Amino acid sequence: MGATDSKLAFRKGVFRLFEERSIPVDADDYWTLFWTLPESTDDVFSLVSQSDIRRARDTAKENLETLIDKIICQMDEIIHAPVFPSTQHSTLRLLNCCRVLTRIMPYVFESPECGEWETSFFWTPRSVKRLVPNTSDDQDKQEDKVRQDIEPPRGEVMITLAIRCLFLAGFSLPPSMATLESHVNYVIWETGVGSSTPIGSFRDNDTNRNEALRLLTVLLSKSMYISPGQITTKEDPWLRFIVTKMERKVVLALLCSLLNTSCKYNPLGWGVPYNHVMFTDTREQLVSMCLRTLLVILDYRSPRSVQSLRLEQQFGSSSKQTESGVKQSPIEEKEENNEREDNLDTSDNLFRHYLSKLHRAQDFQFLIDGIYRILSYPMQRSIQATSSYFPSPNKHIKSQVGFVRMSAFILQTLSSDPIFGSKLDKPFENPSSLPVSIRIPYFNGTYADFLLISIFTLIATSRGSLSTLYPTLVFTITNISPYVKNLSTASSSKLVALFGSISAPGFLLADESNHRLVGYLLKAFNNIIQYRFSDNPSFIYAIVRNHKKFERLRDMTMENALEDIENSRLLKEGAQRSQHIPASPSHSIPPLSPSKEVSGSPFTESGGDVSESEISATTRVSGELGLDQVSDKGRSSSVVSTASLMPGAKHGFTPTEEWVQKWHDQLPLKTILATLDYLVPQIEAMCTTQSLTSDQQILDFLRHQSLSGILPQPQPLSMHRFQWNESLVIWFRSMLWGQTYVSSIANHGPWNGTSVKLFQIKQQETPQNEPPPSPTTQ
Repeated sequence: MGATDSKLAFRKGVFRLFEERSIPVDADDYWTLFWTLPESTDDVFSLVSQSDIRRARDTAKENLETLIDKIICQMDEIIHAPVFPSTQHSTLRLLNCCRVLTRIMPYVFESPECGEWETSFFWTPRSVKRLVPNTSDDQDKQEDKVRQDIEPPRGEVMITLAIRCLFLAGFSLPPSMATLESHVNYVIWETGVGSSTPIGSFRDNDTNRNEALRLLTVLLSKSMYISPGQITTKEDPWLRFIVTKMERKVVLALLCSLLNTSCKYNPLGWGVPYNHVMFTDTREQLVSMCLRTLLVILDYRSPRSVQSLRLEQQFGSSSKQTESGVKQSPIEEKEENNEREDNLDTSDNLFRHYLSKLHRAQDFQFLIDGIYRILSYPMQRSIQATSSYFPSPNKHIKSQVGFVRMSAFILQTLSSDPIFGSKLDKPFENPSSLPVSIRIPYFNGTYADFLLISIFTLIATSRGSLSTLYPTLVFTITNISPYVKNLSTASSSKLVALFGSISAPGFLLADESNHRLVGYLLKAFNNIIQYRFSDNPSFIYAIVRNHKKFERLRDMTMENALEDIENSRLLKEGAQRSQHIPASPSHSIPPLSPSKEVSGSPFTESGGDVSESEISATTRVSGELGLDQVSDKGRSSSVVSTASLMPGAKHGFTPTEEWVQKWHDQLPLKTILATLDYLVPQIEAMCTTQSLTSDQQILDFLRHQSLSGILPQPQPLSMHRFQWNESLVIWFRSMLWGQTYVSSIANHGPWNGTSVKLFQIKQQETPQNEPPPSPTTQ
């Protein structure tokens, strides 16, 4: 719309939309302005303002209804025209129809007052009068007959038209893909899953797919305007239609097209979804739109299925426990509820259903390779501004927590599969192939070693920001523990160091649930001892060298725990005063070098490992703990302050002796204490009576030991599977739509300035060349 006169004419037409009531339906010269005059997306978004749409919606709703009906009819006419594209049925006209609907619909969704109207107008079948020509021979009866037809609801028609635009030859497909019957052809855009035949798309096809996908995403964005408290109980008819009512061929074509387009792209120089800058390459824009549309569709859960999650959370068990004999291999354990849970997850979503049916090895390899390509470049790029595993604590840290959280949930899901656990024993042969930001210097070990060291580093370097993920990460360790073999000195030391942190009094007394982490980690240690003792001499050596940590936990009482906390605080303050270092609420756990881990006496306080002062819970994983002094009959004692600085601590929680005794008696310490009681005296004797020249001699000794008759009966194996619950469904949907909102801001964002309810957008100025902040969805 380069000419000023054309822009002025279009602007006057927009004014008329809300200034004049009940514009005639047959005023074709007026209605055609909306798809003939604009020449670009910018024309539509700049000349149809937010206030224009709201005024038409609130004061002249009948005009808005007519406009939507006219656009629907025009789109249907163009898509089903015998000749397309043509002067009368041009690509530009179809694009303008998509653009105007994309501009209007968010303002329909945002208004609570329009809820009933939206349901009535978009989701009620329509009764349409049609003239039937008179075929009678009676010349006196020349009048045509009127027939009442029932047509689908407008919402169904709009979604169907948007999807047809995605598979329209001459628009989103090459012209050669048209058939004799129709220009709509449900073929898969790219080779990969479900297709080995390329169709040869062009740049214009990518551009038009972007426009159609943006319209489809807007039509599915009703969730943005529902509060978190209602998001799982209020049905979304737009999403429900696309995931339950589409034909099988349409579902498969759309699913495979979105998957293949995303996974075939090589994102060199492109960051998704970490990066929200405006893309210049249409293929990059298309892949971003494909990923987001696919996630939105796959995320749909009916209120009925969420209700099932709620009931299962209330009455079901969070883990499946299986009794086993003393020598039964844990690899033989089976999950019995997989099929039932899968049915619950896919029965109300055809896209998830068909995705769950993938079984060919080459399809999985294609998806894995594509996902790795998409994710690896941002991780390599992030090293410029972030530390390993987690961003530096700056203005963008909150936007990354959601992705770390989702990754942790995926990791827990994988770890609950025994096959995955057993595969981790393979040597990690090419760690240099990893992105720089997640490499471990001088790493030499198995995948299990890499995983355990990475979990330790993630907890240590996040400085308490991931405290809500500690259970998930510890569950992952517990899940894989029955299968790990040949743990390295480095990973073994990290495990024991982690135990030292979460079993420290400062951490245990800071929150009423922290003791559970110690229990889960002890279960992991017991699994290694019970099932993989001879395969893990380095780990056994690490717990022997640090036996005092376990003995301290065994002997812990409320009184000595508080004394330990106070002593740690005084030591820390003294060290800071002597070094003139200001107090800091948290620090990182320093990495351990392999040389330190195997040097020195195995029975010193630190055992060549991390010292108590280095890894105490008051300065490491858990932050600082505030202390107050009170007197009791002349004796000074410490009590935990309710204003604890511990990340994740619940304000107002005060531990008691009875509370400590209750959970302390239930800690699974018997296996590890029996192991230490048996091995510590023998290794002490070796150190005293033999001339040991290396730790390898002790490792050889441990490798040939047997604990038969020493250990108690093995504990029941527990598999802590990740389970969706209502709060997690709300969190993920909020994060997904929040990222979708933010990613569109710089590119004519259709939701900009609307009254979003699912998440909060903090309006602030963004420095040049920096991505805008993410919404608060964590």
